[in-house]
Amino acid sequence: MDADFWKTVWEEGKTGFHQGTYHEKLLQYFPHLNASRGQNIFVPLCGKTKDMYWLHEQGLIVRGIELHGPAIQAFFEENKLPLPKISMDENYLNYNAGNITISCGDFFKVAEENFFDFVYDRASLVALPEIMRKEYAKVITKVTKKGGKCLLIGYEYNSTELEGPPFSVTEKEIRSLYEKNFSVKLLERERPKGEAGRLSAAHSLNQTVYLMEKLS
Repeated sequence: MDADFWKTVWEEGKTGFHQGTYHEKLLQYFPHLNASRGQNIFVPLCGKTKDMYWLHEQGLIVRGIELHGPAIQAFFEENKLPLPKISMDENYLNYNAGNITISCGDFFKVAEENFFDFVYDRASLVALPEIMRKEYAKVITKVTKKGGKCLLIGYEYNSTELEGPPFSVTEKEIRSLYEKNFSVKLLERERPKGEAGRLSAAHSLNQTVYLMEKLS
């Protein structure tokens, strides 16, 4: 699985993972972050999720990373934001409007270290095959400040029922990826209501929500 896979997904409109509303688990568990206005939040593999707009409305400075440029442009258009200013650096084409910056390019080239107060992983880890998840977790660890918090939303299911993405990522694997540097608390594990599309085929499906805090 590579960048071309995800670009094809967007180009062919196979984006059933995209929600037209704010994610209910973000709204439910956001207070656990104890966020203050002006703090930085990182949204990896963000697509055009409306959740970034909601986070912006809470006064946070939002940074997203996305491979597919048209998805970024659609985010600003669909949320009726001003036309973004576009700039380029060594690794990314950056779209900025106010307190929202979305960078187009390879997630694994993020350069910030110990920078973000929060990470919002909305089904980002589970979008990646197992072979890529360890490197993903290393990046999340690198960019998060000591004491920074991560709200991680994922899925668990019997892998014989469905071929990802999204992939099933167990609590055991999440703890293996993160527990060296984060406290990891499972907030919820239950079957999501009204799940449609490919995931509905997995009878064993549960959605999981974790709160993690960086220790070192």
